[in-house]
Amino acid sequence: MICREQDGFIVMVKQHDHGRLAGELAVWFKEEQVPESVRRDEVLWAIANHDRGWIDLDETPFWNDAEDAPYSFIDFPVVPKLTFYRRGLNEIEAVSSYGALLCSLHFERLIEVSGEENPELAEYQKDEAERRARIHRELEQRNVPIGEDELFYDARLLQFCDDLSLYMVLNRPGSPKSEEHPWWTDGFSGSEDFKFTSGRTITAEWKDESALMLEPFPFSREVEAVFKLRRVSRQEIEDKGIARAYRDTPEEECRIRVTWRPEEESADA
Repeated sequence: MICREQDGFIVMVKQHDHGRLAGELAVWFKEEQVPESVRRDEVLWAIANHDRGWIDLDETPFWNDAEDAPYSFIDFPVVPKLTFYRRGLNEIEAVSSYGALLCSLHFERLIEVSGEENPELAEYQKDEAERRARIHRELEQRNVPIGEDELFYDARLLQFCDDLSLYMVLNRPGSPKSEEHPWWTDGFSGSEDFKFTSGRTITAEWKDESALMLEPFPFSREVEAVFKLRRVSRQEIEDKGIARAYRDTPEEECRIRVTWRPEEESADA
């Protein structure tokens, strides 16, 4: 679950809904930046499904007494989280070996960034390294080897679309830069590797409550991002418990127009 606080409510978005949004964003990434590949459909599907391991977990949120908030993907206990990571990757590999390789690398990067260390995590990393090596061998044997540039690009695409989707979910639409989630204060890490940025990091800023401006702009057109959320009242949680309060709260649809910064504003920046 992805959660943020707002005015006595906890705004909650399912991980898989966020993942599907990332996949929709990837569809519109500038085509001239996409290397020719027989695996494009696999990549788009993998990006949209990279968090499918959370599907069952997000049906009923769990309460974190220490934080006085629902457990989120950030603080969810490591051992069950790894169990569902594996399950999700197994489901992805059943559809796309290359997609599983890409998502396995993505989770490996997230683990490295988190700095977590424990025996279960070390075992998970060992198993996933073996999965990736096996997939490489199998694709070589099928005469569809993976190019280093291809894998690097696809990993960056997943990272960026995941980050942008999280940005829209974790930030209140229309909030000023001073209230921006700290993960993206300096822009989207890794986006400077895309050729069209000329080494610049893509940054985001809310134009208003319904429009988000990106610079440099990474898509072939203006994109309407749509995802579902629930605004769960803290009072309802206190009265009913998190599971029932969440179940009784209706879903809302959030629509955000992802656009570019006007040229005159870019020139003044």
